[in-house]
Amino acid sequence: MKILFISTMAGASWGGSEELWLKAAAHALEKGHSVVVSVYDWGVLHPKLKQLQEKGAAISLRKKVYYGGSASQRIKGFFVKKVFAANEILALKKYRPDAVIISQGTIYECMFPEFTALAESTGAKLSVITQANSEYETLPPACFETGRKLFHSAFQLYFVSRRNMEVAERQLAMKFENANAVSNPANLHSYEVCKWNEASTLNFAFVGRLNSTVKGLGVLLEVLGQPQWKERSWQLNLYGKGEDEGYLKELLKLYQLESNVNFKGFVSDIKQVWELNHVLLMASTLEGTPLSLIEAMLCGRTAVVSDVGGNAELINEGINGFVAEAPSVNSFGKAMERMWIKKAELQSLGLAANRFINEQVQFDAHEQIIKALEQNK
Repeated sequence: MKILFISTMAGASWGGSEELWLKAAAHALEKGHSVVVSVYDWGVLHPKLKQLQEKGAAISLRKKVYYGGSASQRIKGFFVKKVFAANEILALKKYRPDAVIISQGTIYECMFPEFTALAESTGAKLSVITQANSEYETLPPACFETGRKLFHSAFQLYFVSRRNMEVAERQLAMKFENANAVSNPANLHSYEVCKWNEASTLNFAFVGRLNSTVKGLGVLLEVLGQPQWKERSWQLNLYGKGEDEGYLKELLKLYQLESNVNFKGFVSDIKQVWELNHVLLMASTLEGTPLSLIEAMLCGRTAVVSDVGGNAELINEGINGFVAEAPSVNSFGKAMERMWIKKAELQSLGLAANRFINEQVQFDAHEQIIKALEQNK
């Protein structure tokens, strides 16, 4: 079987959203299938793509284009639509795949009627992996029917949280008969709990792209800039890179947090992160189920998260972590206070997080995606 993998990732050369389709592609190669991967051209091929290429995958590069704003704005963007559809139509015509698997960072990035129509005409089975969905967005009328057709005609829909799937059903006013909630794979060599840091100063960590709009980093820093936090012993370590690093450094000056917050950059070994840090902090406004949360829990660490995407599917309030009702200063600040009150119990909460994720989450989604195609040739 010839499988075409398409990633819509346009904001960076790599991210946690890419791990699931990458593992599915590698698994397909192991099973003897032919694999073609279509990604944006960043000038230098990412090391993980090089490894996939060495295993036998063909890499198809397309012109890089960045689309910001809301999902509806991206859908309506003529230039983006033209570039995406033209590139993927060429890929479909050139490779004539039996199956197409699209991985989209946020929902509706692949919702272009020209591409969908051609995929149907070739007879290729279309599977769509959605990594995140906006909680409160409504589709414009012109896109509503296109979205319904795409999601109805797809062979399989995969969402990395049940919440994202339910929001999509509300947005499209339809019940999915071909959808599954799956988990992203963890970027860990082992699932052993990391040794606990016995330091009296609490080390908080954020792990991800430094995008304040999506990740709520401005809200987090405003919370930590409140008077009560000035009297407490803590450090916040930011792991990752992104377009908002300069802005965040200005916020540190505003809230007088320069001595409390450290920019650590990208760290390849996630175990190093959790050997130092005690708690993951995520005030996100939009998520699927963040890979950084899964990895923190596997490493035996608790978290304070906002109730978006699949966060509350993994975190049970006061049992293995803390959930803010909204990604606002008020709600997230209250969740942080609940965490601080239980600071003596953070290690046990982390162990509870590890037990929960090992018992509840299956990490073989990449195999199931390929198996579904094989069983329905």
